[in-house]
Amino acid sequence: MKSIGFDLRALQYGFKAHKNRGIGVYTDNVIRRRHLAPEGLLIAPFYDPYYESEEPLKLNARPFDPGWARKFQPFIKDYIWSHFFYKNIVDSTVKRAGVEAIFFPSHLDTPAGLKVPYCVTVHDLISVALKDHYSRSVKRKAHVKTQLATLKGARLILADSEHTKHDVVRFAHVNPSKVTVVYLGVDPEFKPEVSNSRERLDLPEKFILYVGGIDWRKNISLLFKAFSGLLKKRPDYHLVMTGEIENDPSYQNFLQSLKERSLESKVHTLGFVSRADLVKLYNHAAVFFYPSVYEGFGLPVLEAMACGAPVITTNRTSIPEVAGDAALSLDPDDPESFIEALIRVVESDSERKKLSCAGLARAAMFSWDKCAKLTYEALMSAG
Repeated sequence: MKSIGFDLRALQYGFKAHKNRGIGVYTDNVIRRRHLAPEGLLIAPFYDPYYESEEPLKLNARPFDPGWARKFQPFIKDYIWSHFFYKNIVDSTVKRAGVEAIFFPSHLDTPAGLKVPYCVTVHDLISVALKDHYSRSVKRKAHVKTQLATLKGARLILADSEHTKHDVVRFAHVNPSKVTVVYLGVDPEFKPEVSNSRERLDLPEKFILYVGGIDWRKNISLLFKAFSGLLKKRPDYHLVMTGEIENDPSYQNFLQSLKERSLESKVHTLGFVSRADLVKLYNHAAVFFYPSVYEGFGLPVLEAMACGAPVITTNRTSIPEVAGDAALSLDPDDPESFIEALIRVVESDSERKKLSCAGLARAAMFSWDKCAKLTYEALMSAG
């Protein structure tokens, strides 16, 4: 019998806000399918007793025991605590529990300098691959250095896409044989709806949907440029955006851009929405528009396709791996092509139906069952 620990802190409110975001979704879907692990592999989940622990306790998780060190946590910055103090807590807890290694569903949550064997999943290496676009502060440099050291020390690295694997090998200089690609899945709740519940969300009759942040890699300038081009031909359309953007450092620039393009009355920012409401948005959108230029996977593209939304996106990084031929994947350096595509799709029932059907078929190829099964098989075979 082989035993592997599983870090469940991503399911705890207060820990890096993971619970409501992609890492939390990934962690939840994989741990809830531990029954798909190969015979002979025992999964032992752990949680941090400092944060709320409702979900981990339902999964029979054990606490990372901080012992005497806990009394110092309120006086230590979170980053220093999680990356430098926490390693001793993890090391001692794992050894006492008698598990052979521990799995971190995000490499960003792996304490630096662990002595026990560990495996990680890398969802992206954005802050490493695109470091020139971010602050060059001492903290940022230390963050990059810690990530690379974590990857070099891992027994096994799982990557969300071939593109992410390429980044890991390129920047961390690890042997490609140590990196296994396991694609994410899409929740069954993301599906075409039969009922019309537009009114409850107070949605405009005709709208383009964008889901995500507003940092530079999300390419909001292309989003606004393409949407403005559409309005010249079809002024009856609106743009709906979801995501927690008000606290983003780019928010003031975002507002200024809206004003400069006279889009204030046409762009509706909904903030964070529940998954149930997100499903409705995907279902009622005329087009899901995703202009990002860098993704580790691109889960919103998959979710939109699973709901039958026609998708227009870019041909950069991992997005083509997810979208395949089921979306219009265009060159982000050619904004006119996006304007033409938007106009063509909103004005053509046949084009929308074609993309919708292709997207549904493509999304059906990705499942959390497959993701979890391959994850546990990789953990079982890790040396």
